Amino acid sequence: MTVRGILFGAYFYALTTVAVIVYLPFLLTTERIVRHLANFWCAAALAGLRVIGGVRWRYEGEENLPDEPFILACKHQSTWETLSLSIYLRSPAFILKQELTKIPLFGWYLHKVGSISVDRTAGASALRKMIEDTRRVLGTGRKIVIFPEGTRTQPGAKTRYHAGVIALYRDSGYPLVPAALNSGLFWPRSIWHVRPGEIVLRFLPPLPSDMGRRELMATLEDVIEKTTRDLMEGR
Repeated sequence: MTVRGILFGAYFYALTTVAVIVYLPFLLTTERIVRHLANFWCAAALAGLRVIGGVRWRYEGEENLPDEPFILACKHQSTWETLSLSIYLRSPAFILKQELTKIPLFGWYLHKVGSISVDRTAGASALRKMIEDTRRVLGTGRKIVIFPEGTRTQPGAKTRYHAGVIALYRDSGYPLVPAALNSGLFWPRSIWHVRPGEIVLRFLPPLPSDMGRRELMATLEDVIEKTTRDLMEGR
């Protein structure tokens, strides 16, 4: 544990507790209003990370982002990318495991902002529902963020990529943009171990549409993992 980590952890949990309580009446309002409030919470949390934790960040490869709605398949090492992408992509819909929506109070907000929850025990029916929800959200002009590994991973660790991301890409007809990062070096799974440094999130070129499912899956994993290693080594 670090002094910065302890101070930031206390700030983050206090901020979140206050926001969850103060925002409760707004659950009766529209999704758009709650999304704006959620982004204010994200911005306040990131401000604390910068000031208290000494963590900076930047984005690379922004020229690879399509003008139309798209699916972003992002490496997942930290809470940072959830907060930052929510602001940077202007309230995208995150695909997340259904268990998160069952967290008291916090889960209500995840549902209200239009997150796409996946019941990982439901098999093929869960995949069909995820595809339908993704098409609906993309059709409204919003972007989709999916973490192909399904959970946060430690820097350097390798977790199996889930094939659902390729099903979304093939069946939705919208671009699939890979993204790599090194956020776990500075804000790891344990919030108490935050340390100063610069997070880099790199957007990579959209995957081609003329590949088979297996080739797409292999290419997606390869470009994300290779670029993640480069970023963690400062390249």
